Amino acid sequence: MTKKSVDTATAWFGALCFFLSAVEYMIPKPLPFLRLGLANLPIMLAVEVLPLPAFLALTSVKVLGQGLIGGTLFSYIFVFSAAGSLSSALVMWGLKKALRRHVSWIGVGVAGAFASNAAQLGLAGVWIFGQSAWYIAPPFVAVGVVTGALLGGFANAYAARSAWYAEIRAGTFSPPDPAPDSASDPGRIRSERALRGAVGGLLLLTLLFIPPLWAKALTALAGVALVISDGKRIHWVPTVVMGAGIVFFNLFTPFGRVLASPLGLPITGGALRSGIEKALAVEGMLFISRWMLRYGLNLPGRAGALVSSAFAALDRLTAERGRFNPRDPVASLDDLMYGRGKGPR
Repeated sequence: MTKKSVDTATAWFGALCFFLSAVEYMIPKPLPFLRLGLANLPIMLAVEVLPLPAFLALTSVKVLGQGLIGGTLFSYIFVFSAAGSLSSALVMWGLKKALRRHVSWIGVGVAGAFASNAAQLGLAGVWIFGQSAWYIAPPFVAVGVVTGALLGGFANAYAARSAWYAEIRAGTFSPPDPAPDSASDPGRIRSERALRGAVGGLLLLTLLFIPPLWAKALTALAGVALVISDGKRIHWVPTVVMGAGIVFFNLFTPFGRVLASPLGLPITGGALRSGIEKALAVEGMLFISRWMLRYGLNLPGRAGALVSSAFAALDRLTAERGRFNPRDPVASLDDLMYGRGKGPR
């Protein structure tokens, strides 16, 4: 593949990552970093197509795009996503290259999910749950193994049946260049980015380094108010479920005065306060990050160009999303990647 075809394939794989990330973002989850891993499908398929530098660039584009789409770029969640995605990608790449035809995509998917889970659980133990991370490890790993196997099974079917993927492997896929208009941002947009960066930065520092619980609560509420002032919709069910999950799992490391003991579980003042503080910090960072990213980022260099091209390709996928038929996901994804039904039938 030529450099241009590699960049084009990377951008379209990245766009598919973003598309699947947006689908997954709408699914409520009890833990802030728990993911089904739908966006790993393009990463898995890219193992056989892209050279290692482009493959690592795709992984970086996926992580950055997920942060931009979900509004998590300036939050703990971005660090979890980066650690999990990089660990998973490297393990899947190494396993597939070492064993080639001796391992199926199911095995690759399970190994990648396990690597991602291990990295994220390690970070969860350090930053959010402490020793309670051991309590969430078994179900978290079990969910990862199941979703990794299911995703690997779909990757097997897609790699075998997809006309688009066959063209990518043969180096003959040549869609219109998805690069966006290169016109510079208007001065108002640049000023707005700078203002949001400064205000958001101060709010994030307050969340991280100002100890009183009331300060964290007010800062998190300020993040909510800023998002609402932008006219953005807040999905309250995922927000409440995520916050409750953080508080609940922190109760498994009791300290301080016992407040109650329902079903034999001691609820202590120290653990409850710690859980609320962490929930406010995580949720607040999500809202503040989402507000800061309303006008996106202006990224320099080749990485910036790849991200911009991937988002331009995402616009085309989104415009054609009505063509997706869950009864035939392989053909539907092909339709999306070709655009407007121009692919072979």
